[in-house]
Amino acid sequence: MIYTLTNTWAYFQQSDLTGHQLQDRAARTSFLANIDIAVNTITVLIQVFLTGRLMKWFGVGITLVLMPLLSCSWICRDRFRADSHRPCDFSDLRRAAGFALLRPAREVLFTVLRREDKYKAKSLIDTFGYRLGDQFGAWSYPLMRWFGLGLVGISWVAVPVGAVWCVLSIWLGRKQRQLAEAKPDQAAPLSGAAAPEAA
Repeated sequence: MIYTLTNTWAYFQQSDLTGHQLQDRAARTSFLANIDIAVNTITVLIQVFLTGRLMKWFGVGITLVLMPLLSCSWICRDRFRADSHRPCDFSDLRRAAGFALLRPAREVLFTVLRREDKYKAKSLIDTFGYRLGDQFGAWSYPLMRWFGLGLVGISWVAVPVGAVWCVLSIWLGRKQRQLAEAKPDQAAPLSGAAAPEAA
């Protein structure tokens, strides 16, 4: 939900910036197409050369936390720059990190669950979590604009949201590791108990 909420905010910010900077419709279409090409290219490169290594070296929790850290650090960095109104850089990196780092790491979280729990959780997340995050983002963005927050103000609102996201990511990573380590211990008694019945 946090990911889709902040994604919706980033999308609206990109739309606002693009609309102000590029008045011509053809120029906007070309600009957005170039963003998609850049995102796909960056995603493939990160997945091929970095994603697996990061999860192996640092674990799932740290890989998950990279996305909110990237978002918060980019927001803080650009708020103090004169040329901060560039709609492409942040959007490119954020979307690429979402596809290349967040999604694979999130899928690893499900590997420690039972099959039934995994499919129930994934269907709830994909239908309820994503749509609710999108809807909250779509409602809250114009509300923040109505309260007088500009692009910079909305970006600063995203920082504490990103901090909560970081804490949640670390907790999920630790929980996944604990469940993964407990799985062999659970399997041994079960197999031992089943042996007499089989005999």
